[in-house]
Amino acid sequence: MGKHGRHDSGYRNSYGRRDGRDPRMTGGPADYDAPPRLPRKLPVAVVLVGLVLWSLLAWVGYVLVDPILGWVAASAGLLVDGGKDIAAATGGKEVGTILDNLNVSGFLGQIIALLRVVLKPAIVIVWAIGTLALIAAPVILQKISRLLAARRH
Repeated sequence: MGKHGRHDSGYRNSYGRRDGRDPRMTGGPADYDAPPRLPRKLPVAVVLVGLVLWSLLAWVGYVLVDPILGWVAASAGLLVDGGKDIAAATGGKEVGTILDNLNVSGFLGQIIALLRVVLKPAIVIVWAIGTLALIAAPVILQKISRLLAARRH
């Protein structure tokens, strides 16, 4: 009656081994240190989502340049006039005459006109640089990970 089962201390699992190790973990140290590989489709999907979001952000910025600069131009004139009135009310009439002599509103108008000319092409250039960076990111990250893996050993 006493010989029905095994009398060893181990147990059998679904891998057919007596200990709890997975057969994939029986190799040498190189098997343990191998980084997990990502599926190839994941970086492409991440890059595509990044490109869509980056393009959406650039498009919103491009569309909003004119309304924002129009608001700034309208507000700048009001701010300069309000500053002159406040200076005159507090007894600083010299400040009002200095602002008139400097033609601050004309200077602000020139800066806003310059920004209108420069901002839209700058947005397109920054968008193009960001797009190239997003497209090149998987290759660059793969090279960086190889470099870091080589440093570990």
